[in-house]
Amino acid sequence: MMGSLYRFLKTHRAQVAASLAAAVCTILAGIGLMSSSGYLISWAALRPPILDLMLVIVAVRFFALSRAAVRYLERMVSHDLTFKWLLALRVELYRVLTPLMPGLLLRHRSGDVLGRMADDLDALQQLYLRVVAPVITAAIVSIITVAALHVFSPLLAWTTFVFLAINGILLPWHAARSARGIGHDQVVARADLQALLVEQLQGLGDLLTLGSEDRARRDVHAHNAQLGRLQARQATITGVQDGLTQLCAQLGMWTVLVLAIPMVAAGALDGIYLALLALGVLTSFEAVQHLGPAYQFHERTRTAATRIEALHNEPHPVPDPADPTTPAAHDMHFKGVALAYDAGDAVTDIHFSLPAGRRIAVVGPSGAGKSTLAHLLLRFRDPDKGEITFDGRPLSEYTQEEVLRHAAVVPQHTHVFNDTIRANLLLAAPHADERALWSALERAQLATFVGQLPEGLDTFIGEQGARLSGGERQRLAVARVFLKDAPLLVLDEPTAHLDEDTEGRVLDALLAHGANRSVLWITHRLLRLDRVHTILVMDRGRIVERGPHDKLIAADGHYARLLQLQNQVLSL
Repeated sequence: MMGSLYRFLKTHRAQVAASLAAAVCTILAGIGLMSSSGYLISWAALRPPILDLMLVIVAVRFFALSRAAVRYLERMVSHDLTFKWLLALRVELYRVLTPLMPGLLLRHRSGDVLGRMADDLDALQQLYLRVVAPVITAAIVSIITVAALHVFSPLLAWTTFVFLAINGILLPWHAARSARGIGHDQVVARADLQALLVEQLQGLGDLLTLGSEDRARRDVHAHNAQLGRLQARQATITGVQDGLTQLCAQLGMWTVLVLAIPMVAAGALDGIYLALLALGVLTSFEAVQHLGPAYQFHERTRTAATRIEALHNEPHPVPDPADPTTPAAHDMHFKGVALAYDAGDAVTDIHFSLPAGRRIAVVGPSGAGKSTLAHLLLRFRDPDKGEITFDGRPLSEYTQEEVLRHAAVVPQHTHVFNDTIRANLLLAAPHADERALWSALERAQLATFVGQLPEGLDTFIGEQGARLSGGERQRLAVARVFLKDAPLLVLDEPTAHLDEDTEGRVLDALLAHGANRSVLWITHRLLRLDRVHTILVMDRGRIVERGPHDKLIAADGHYARLLQLQNQVLSL
């Protein structure tokens, strides 16, 4: 991540130079203001003609005004540079992570991924502002200060250099050593708290239903208290560091003053320069006073960068081909496909064909591998064994984006965005007009509900669709399918959370929509299955039965028993 920053800074070298020049000029203007003010007061005490003081008076005014101007310029340029870098980082991270979903969420908590993409990236904005720029600025200003003092006396110059080194190197090193590990622990503790809050907010309804809100509250308090303790320790170390920094600056000024007084007495130095030297040296410590926090921010940003780098380097489960192709037809074939997760085999020895215009339903108990077939078909994962072909070519010859462009999906867990109903629908068809949107809602049995809302299509539905019921969120996903003119439909429990009457009407609309399309329909509910061409019955990752509805009923096997069990449950 540091390499990424340096490459970015190299690309924007002109803006970096402007930022550093403005930072250096800001501190030099402060030194010039205090030095010229001290010189003006000392000279004015000798009562010279007012015209002799005009040049120094102008210098005081110039440094006072220019300091404010260059400080503003430095803030504007450096923050613009930082935000550009953060924008580049966010875009790059989003580009890298998009193909890794949803497999990434199988290995990381969703709140942790969100924390890395939000808090850790925000922490990196301190890398240039609080670490890189202060170190370079302090080095340049210190060299200029020592060189300027060398004109008056080498002894005063090297004495000031020693105190600058103590204040800018020794004290920050000691503070960093005292705070070692705290920055890392803060980032981790904040990430854990973020992940916990996200998960508890998403599962708030379940927590309240189960009466576990007190335990959840205690968990949040415990994580928050841990973060608070780390922040308190960091604040204590920072406070001590600030105090020692100010003490060292004062000692440096007084040491220079004590050494300069004998020089004045001996005639080696004009006494009018005493105030100039004392105030100039004191102000020069502004250049190194930010190096203590720089050490601490360095550890914090390094930890954040490491966590982001880990996401960035996540293994790509489905690498895009070097020479991708585009399908002309939409026939899909599974040939001896097998896939295993860490917990064991997900599917084994899967054979079936899904030609254009064919409808296949996949049924079976939970954990049988039904959703895995959808993930393989959409190229979320590539099979460990066997082959999936699309238009006669291996699926691996197509990019994941190309496969998804030809598919309309109703996932098992529908995600809706904290936006309007209209915006969520337009994800499927960005150029759809008002008539198309209402037609899709009508076929998804959602038009009446949306029509009764005060804002209609422009109603905000809240985080995770909090203002919608589970069935309404599901039907919103179904409406997206109707809007997207895709030749392949993948329906993973499309009617979950719906009552039987609404479920039947939605299924009728979906099956009619898929009449000339390839349909892979995954379901627990054995309803309308007489309208598909083939039913695949899965158990423990294998296809144990296949055929049309009537044939499987006559065979009196797994499918017949599943249907009988469902009818018994419904009769109760």
